[in-house]
Amino acid sequence: MLWNCSAPQKEPDEVIKVEEVAEVAEGPRTAVASTIPTYKLEFSSLQLNMPLADLDQRVFKHYGEFFTKDFTIFQLDRVDYLAESHYIDQINLYFIDSALVKIQAFLREDKSSDLINQFGKAKIVVSDYYNRKLLETEKVLVNQGGKYKINENLNQFKLKWIRENADIEYELNEKVNPDSSYTTPKYASILNPNNFKYKLTFQAKDFDHQMAWIKWESYKESRGLTTTVEED
Repeated sequence: MLWNCSAPQKEPDEVIKVEEVAEVAEGPRTAVASTIPTYKLEFSSLQLNMPLADLDQRVFKHYGEFFTKDFTIFQLDRVDYLAESHYIDQINLYFIDSALVKIQAFLREDKSSDLINQFGKAKIVVSDYYNRKLLETEKVLVNQGGKYKINENLNQFKLKWIRENADIEYELNEKVNPDSSYTTPKYASILNPNNFKYKLTFQAKDFDHQMAWIKWESYKESRGLTTTVEED
């Protein structure tokens, strides 16, 4: 079941970055030993189609190659180097032919309302009975203190934004089992060992097509099949 989800305000044309101005030291300061790195990588610096050669491997580690050598995954290794580490727990980067085609981040807290304000109008996808029934009587967006936020009674949904060169998806799953544990089997994987409930994904428009090709090449290789071109 699909709904359009947007606050009743003009959607911003683009997100404007404000550069931080470094503080200028007025005089000598006592040097203090610290394990906190001065270098910080910002999540927004990760861009789809970025070459693998440009990846900062001080922050990310090679996780492995899958299906074929052309499909590689890197994973966040030094969370203390990440500027947004207060709300981002894990990042997985998917490369095909040495180009970044998918960025997947698992968050410590719900950012759905912030993303609505940042990206504008979204499509909400609700597939379970509880949330579908809820939306028969309640709105997706509610006004709290003059600001529009996602209805906090919704406990499982997807938000989708379609862009010219990318697809953006935010998935929330706060459903609780009778034993008070969260229903996380869908999220449980070796790439998400902590089973976080909030997942943000950016992927190239042709990601699914590229993955289908990678899997086909892997299948042919496993069966000893080869492709030849016959000359006239």
